[in-house]
Amino acid sequence: MIQSVIDNTQTNQKWRELWSLLGDSASPFFSEGYYRASQSIENARVECFWAYQDESNFLFYPYLIKSVNALGYDLEDQYFDVSGAYGYNGPLGVAEDQKFLSEYNSRLAEHLRQKNVVTEFVRYCPITNNRKFHSYTDQLDVLDNVYIDLSAGVDSVWQDSFEYRVRKTIRKGASYDLQTHILTGDEIKRSDLESFYQIYTSTMQRNDADSFYFFDLDFFLSLHKNMGQMLMLALTYMEGKAITTELVLTSGKLAFAFLGGTLGEYYQYKANTFQRWELVKYLCEHGFDIYSMGASIARGDSIYSFKRSFARNCVNPFYIGIKVHLPEVYAEIRNQWQERYPEAAALHANKVQGYRIQA
Repeated sequence: MIQSVIDNTQTNQKWRELWSLLGDSASPFFSEGYYRASQSIENARVECFWAYQDESNFLFYPYLIKSVNALGYDLEDQYFDVSGAYGYNGPLGVAEDQKFLSEYNSRLAEHLRQKNVVTEFVRYCPITNNRKFHSYTDQLDVLDNVYIDLSAGVDSVWQDSFEYRVRKTIRKGASYDLQTHILTGDEIKRSDLESFYQIYTSTMQRNDADSFYFFDLDFFLSLHKNMGQMLMLALTYMEGKAITTELVLTSGKLAFAFLGGTLGEYYQYKANTFQRWELVKYLCEHGFDIYSMGASIARGDSIYSFKRSFARNCVNPFYIGIKVHLPEVYAEIRNQWQERYPEAAALHANKVQGYRIQA
């Protein structure tokens, strides 16, 4: 059976069933709860295109569908584009039968064309390697993801995964009497999220982040409401003040660092490194196998170097996927984009959905 379920995140039982069939390998980024929370920051509808043949062959693909006409382009019909919610996305499931996989992709591509979808943009999950389920996209190796392998236990992480400088910094953090509190689900109170929000927002301001990353408090409250036990919050205190924090999305044996930050005036204490060690110990104790720290901004940059210091043997490339479903319409959109917004078009010409950037 192959079917799309459209804009039905409140009652989408099939989506939940297929996600649950993945058990310990079900990534939280592909859950119905995550998309329900993400709707508060995205001006988009949610669709999930799914197929079920048997428990060895099923796929589901949640995505956001957005109007292109709403951007102000003069087009002869109503057109849309598709991308995932912030984080990792694309099709996910199990496909042992290559005929099933081929049919799924054929019908998915046709479904998007029939809905007047011009372009599709995907950030594949480097932990689940789900890009293998998406056969019609151009897939580009753009960055390096970093994850800590927790499966051998906490002692192995300390000795074999961490670089010496990480161990030294952690010992230094202990001398400052830093205290990390790790909360999940109902243990997280509104006041904890407010502390997180204050630290996170100050970090985005200090780093001059893009406006998209200034999520409002309601988004984090919605994450808490919709994700339940899949939401984990670490807060690290110095002399009773929360100075560094990280939100982690979890499911099964997988944990993903999501968003976080450190107060600038306390940056010298490297509390985020101490906090990561406390998270590693907690995750190992609770049976997690993977702790993904994500990628960086540019390949080989200082952020990547910092993350790699926690996982010195990690090799885990991060791929994006792109597809132009309606080339002639796409060419017209880009022409109008270049005429109306020449500076933005020149700066973002290599992005398949760059036409969304107009300033």
